[in-house]
Amino acid sequence: MSKPKAVQGVERIARMLDLVPYISSHQGISLEELAEAFTSSQAHITEDLNTLWMCGLPGYTPLELMELSFESGFVTIRNAQTLQKPRSMSRDEILALILGLEYLRDQVPQANESLTLQMGSLLSRLSALAGAPVHERVATSMPALASIRSHIAEAIEHRGKIGIDYHSLVRDVVTTRVILPLNIYIENDVEYVLAFCNLARAHRTFRLDRILSATVETADDPSAISGTQPIDSGKVEIGLEISDRKRDVLESFGLDAKDQSSIASVEVFNTDWATRTVMSMGGAVRITSPRNCVESISARAAKALIGYGLSAH
Repeated sequence: MSKPKAVQGVERIARMLDLVPYISSHQGISLEELAEAFTSSQAHITEDLNTLWMCGLPGYTPLELMELSFESGFVTIRNAQTLQKPRSMSRDEILALILGLEYLRDQVPQANESLTLQMGSLLSRLSALAGAPVHERVATSMPALASIRSHIAEAIEHRGKIGIDYHSLVRDVVTTRVILPLNIYIENDVEYVLAFCNLARAHRTFRLDRILSATVETADDPSAISGTQPIDSGKVEIGLEISDRKRDVLESFGLDAKDQSSIASVEVFNTDWATRTVMSMGGAVRITSPRNCVESISARAAKALIGYGLSAH
């Protein structure tokens, strides 16, 4: 049974890369000896030499191409500076391959054991070339992040749900929710997950590096249907009065930017976050309710004025 064409093509490229340095150090070698040295036929070696005849430096004129002579049955080669060194990898190249393979291995689903074993075998061989101390110092992505990415990829493939703990920097809270992942994509070098969120009852985008944990949800898990925390859990309604920078204010609080009213109310999970956000707006918006938020801002403002040596009156 013949080998697949893809395998034959890879083997041929490898053989041609090895042919050039070998011929450079064995000028005038016969085709018969060359074929024997590479455990190939003279016909295949001749095909390789005909291909190499058209290789060289960019420009690809007779001045840049390699000069091969083999019509007489004996092979000589000149102008092969770019390929005359034996095929090998530098320490940096080996290290880059180790990093790439370890990163890829972290993304392989646990069910694909054969691929994991193949990657492990190749990593062992590369590590032996690089030296054990180098391999021990290699660090790729965080194991937890790799595990989370693997869970999400598996859920996308099988259209399953996963439970996540998500840290929202906007609201400065950690929420637990069940999501149906739809896609993983990269934007501005940041990985995101597009998913349907049971907690919000809508499509949401999550930064992958802010997912603290991920677990596969089973069909028998009631949270896979109803979400996790009740939607109203921990929410506090605050009143806002907007005087400037309206679009910034509405977007910061997740409100409709098209709203023309200067009076708004919004539900938040973290009143301390709402207080900090309002103060960062520099007077463009003020909280009108609840009373404890108003008093908190007043106290912080008075403390800031004291720090500047001013009076609150």
